[in-house]
Amino acid sequence: MNIEEIIEKYEKSTLKNINIENMKKILKFLESQNCQFLEDIIEDYLDLFTFDFNDFVLKYKHLNEKYDHKFLEEASLDMNMLEEFYY
Repeated sequence: MNIEEIIEKYEKSTLKNINIENMKKILKFLESQNCQFLEDIIEDYLDLFTFDFNDFVLKYKHLNEKYDHKFLEEASLDMNMLEEFYY
């Protein structure tokens, strides 16, 4: 997916609400958790990066505990699990 397709996929309001520095922090955090599907998250769940970094980490930790510390493993098989960030 190229950048134009990503822009078309998301409303302008989502793109306006992304703080690049915050996005970088979230990406580095996910990388530190051995996330193997960062590009897929960017393409399909760009709005996750509108979460404040600290809120994102808290939600991630909660979900990781809920899934017996295998949240990213499970989410790599079914990315729909990332929807749980919104609840």
